[in-house]
Amino acid sequence: MSDLCRLNCKACCQKNNIFIDLVDRIVRRPSLQFPGQWGYQCYEPRVYRTLAKILRHVDLDGFDILISDYITFVKRSEYRLEKHFNHEFTEICVNTILYWVFARKGNSKFVELLLQKTRDYIQDRSCSLALIWRTFTPVYCPSPLSGITPLLYVAQTRQSSILKILLQYGILEMEKKPINIVFTILFYPSRVRIMDDHELIDIHEDAKRCLQLCTRVLSSIPVTEIKTQQTFGRHPIISDWLDYIPSTRDKEPCELLHLCRLAIRNQLLTKTQLPSGIVFLPIPIILQHYLNLET
Repeated sequence: MSDLCRLNCKACCQKNNIFIDLVDRIVRRPSLQFPGQWGYQCYEPRVYRTLAKILRHVDLDGFDILISDYITFVKRSEYRLEKHFNHEFTEICVNTILYWVFARKGNSKFVELLLQKTRDYIQDRSCSLALIWRTFTPVYCPSPLSGITPLLYVAQTRQSSILKILLQYGILEMEKKPINIVFTILFYPSRVRIMDDHELIDIHEDAKRCLQLCTRVLSSIPVTEIKTQQTFGRHPIISDWLDYIPSTRDKEPCELLHLCRLAIRNQLLTKTQLPSGIVFLPIPIILQHYLNLET
């Protein structure tokens, strides 16, 4: 932390930026270090408390400002802050943001806004601003260096409304092994969701909805592999799961209409125009809805 004291943190970002102000407070008033305490453990609680206080009560407009501040901070701080500290600080911030958006709030409007703000970075998984590919700890933990991706967490908790938004933005299509998400929806143990905007939802109905959404994105779902998992003693959360997978995703040839949907979505995804570019296509509204996974 002593090396950081030589930095003029407010010079690297615009004034009134949430994150640069937070860095400035850490640098000017470093926490007392006890024997054996080092690194992010010194300032992590302060970062979490500050961001948690904001995120706990923030509305969509406030969240828009927070994400804009984070993007500005990352773009301008990369070459001005000590590399190791910058990495640790941004990891803590990302962990806290994703934790509150996905594990605590579980609000689809916040998720969609997050994707809208970071859409330009989705194609590059290594980009620190591609927040949807970063990991977070679903239950708050001091270490932000391990966890799961938002897509995997949403599959584990069967949040169908949020999964739909992630799929609309092509997140499942960019997964290396999309079938693993299907396995998670079917076989991951049920657990209580802890969210601010908690609603009583039938977890089985939500799981069915999640499975149906996946069939709108994938060209095939290996039913044999799912049955193999059952022979190993794994029990799907949906007893009649096969009824929710069309035969054209397994045994029969896939519908030409669905293949066209996948091809068009892939082109839009490559150009970072998914799903916003769908409305500009010269096709009937009903087909636009089909491309956007509404049906």
